This record gives sequence, C-alpha cells and structure tokens, in this order.
Amino acid sequence: MPLTPNKQAELQRALQDAVDDHAMLAAMPDLQPMAGTPPLPAALIADAGFHIVRHKDSGCVQFVFPSAGPSLAPQAGWDWIVQATLNARERMTQAMIDKIEAHNKPERLLALRHGYGQTATPQELAAARGRKVLLLVHGVFSSTAGAFGELDLAPLLERYEGRVFGYDHWTIARTPQQNALNLLQRLPFNGNWEVDILCHSRGGLVVRSMLSEGMVDIVRARAGRIGKLGKVIFVAAANQGSPLAEPEQIQQLLNAAALLASLSGGMALDLVIGLARMVVSLGFGRPSVQALASGSTLIKLLDDSGSLLTSANSYFARANFDFGDSVLEQTGSLLSRALMTDANDMVVPYAGVLLPHATPDAGQILSFGSAEQKQNQVWHTEFFRQQATRDFVLQHLP
Repeated sequence: MPLTPNKQAELQRALQDAVDDHAMLAAMPDLQPMAGTPPLPAALIADAGFHIVRHKDSGCVQFVFPSAGPSLAPQAGWDWIVQATLNARERMTQAMIDKIEAHNKPERLLALRHGYGQTATPQELAAARGRKVLLLVHGVFSSTAGAFGELDLAPLLERYEGRVFGYDHWTIARTPQQNALNLLQRLPFNGNWEVDILCHSRGGLVVRSMLSEGMVDIVRARAGRIGKLGKVIFVAAANQGSPLAEPEQIQQLLNAAALLASLSGGMALDLVIGLARMVVSLGFGRPSVQALASGSTLIKLLDDSGSLLTSANSYFARANFDFGDSVLEQTGSLLSRALMTDANDMVVPYAGVLLPHATPDAGQILSFGSAEQKQNQVWHTEFFRQQATRDFVLQHLP
C-alpha cells in the first residue's frame, strides 16, 4: 500500500535533506563525514548504521538502528527502500534542524476563521483586545492542521466570534520555554486577551511554560498580553513528560512517531526522519526533546513553581491504549508491544496527562480506557477523531 501523496512528499523532503546536509558538510574542511561513509550517490546517502524501511504491505515507515535490540530487528517481508545517515558537528546541527522544520511550517499565529493556512494579521490580533479568545497549541512533530484538523471549527468560531487562533511552531528546533516566549511575543502588547486554550501532546509543556510564574522572562512577556486565563483543555498532554523521550528509549519514541506519522496527518514524517538522523549522527542531545523526558529539568521547574493553572480551570483527555488487536498491529510495525510498563497512549503515560498538584473533578476528565483497562481504538494522535473528544471540548468551552 503506497504512502499518501502528502506522506510521499514528506519522505522525499527528508531524503533530499540528507543529500543537502551531506553536501554542506563536504564543503566545510573542518567538518568531515563519518569515517567509512561512502561517497555521495546520485540520490541517496548510504551507511550501514541507520536504515529507514517501509513495509511493502501497509506502507508504514519505520527505522532500524545500529544498537537496536530484538524488538527492532529486521523481519521477513520488509521492503528496504532507504539507507541514510549523517555525521556533523554541533554547530551545524541547529541550522540543519531549522531547515527540516521549515519544510513543515513557518512559525506563526494562524487566524483559523480562514482555515489552517492563513497568518493572523495585526488587525485581527488587535481586534481581540480585551476579548475572549481561543488558542490552539499543537504537539511534537505536528502542526495546527495536523493536530486539530479533525475538529469542527464552526461552533468554536461562532462561540468566540471568529477569535480562534492556532500557534504553529517548531518542536525540534525550539525548547518548550522558547516556544512559550515566542508565542507571547506574537500577541499584541496591551492586548489583555481573555484566553481559553486547547492543547495536545508536547503543547501541554508549552502551555505550562507560558502560564508559569517561575520564569522571569515569560512572566514579563505575559504581562499586558494575557489579561485573564479562562479554561485550559489538555488532550493527551505530556504534562509529566514521556519515558520514551529519555535517551535509552529514544529509538522507541522515533519508531512510534514514524508509525503514527505514516498513518495520519497528526505528525510529519520528514520531521521524525530528520530527528532520527540527528540522533544517529550526533548522539541524543537535543534540548527540545530532552525537555519532554519524564523528570526533565523543565518539568521539575514547572512542578515546583507557581502557575496560573488550577484544579478549577484545567481539563484533561487521556487514553490507555492496547497495541495488540488494534489497527496499528496490522501494519507489521517494528514496535515493542510494551512501549512503557505503565498505562499509556503510545507516547504519553495515562497518569502523566494530569497536572501534578491538580485534583480535578470527574467531569473535568475524559478517559478512553482506565489505568487498569486498556482499549484499542484511541491512541496518541487519534483523540480528535472521536466524537466524545469533540463533545468534551464543546461542553467545557464557553
């Protein structure tokens, strides 16, 4: 089964990036390719260390890493389509990641009254001065359209009189704190927005950072821009991070992300492949992804600092997903059947969606499955396809 045209384009962009980055490094005398890397072929870079594979039946794209354990070993029936790797020095990494992210989207505020493709004008932002606004914040490897495209925007636009904005931002090239500061600086000074927020996945850490009282630069930037916080809905949010973002688990995170990126628009395949290449070439060291790890420095800071978030204004949607007997199992993916020991939605732990000190009422939580009982319909990128999620959002937004 071939990839969709959009996913095929993402794959081709990732391959072209590999070629371009190899050429960039070759042009710099003090930055040498990995020892043993063969000369650049016409279209691809080949190295035995890192394989991108696509299952010939399902079209699913995944990785095989040099240090992979049994759960990532090659299996019969796989169609090997690409081998790509790259070695670079740290001072080149940021430029390469910026280029990879730029393929997916520019960083900007979208005016969703026009759909998912139009930047909000200064006039539209100013017109929201002192008014109720809804802000959408997406997660890792994603975009506003990818994360929230299954939502019916019409009732939300009606409720907020068109003042619904999405924050498209880079999730590999920026830390959550940088995203939060960048978002605040895009809001009109003295706009005093009364903000409701809907966020997904890593977007939870961006929102927590934006509303934290423990970061002086963010508190300063927030003053006059956000006048009042209304309700915040965390959907599959990584409020307590993800064990899969820890160094020893990063290969599992990338394989899970590649699988999800292959099958839905919720994640971008070229971003996942780009990060995989950086991990193989440079070792795991991206601050933006390390911040997503459970117990990261950022999460400890957020847990220990004051916040505008409270039990009363925070709402949550979460899932405990069973990979077995699900549609995902039919892809033949190279995934461990137990990505985490605790209940999870493939990326975020079930319990970790909640804020650490919050005690929300039962009506403030939408759960697919329970801590003890898994289900096989809803995983990390599938929440907004569920009518229950859409109803939950509409029920709690004014």
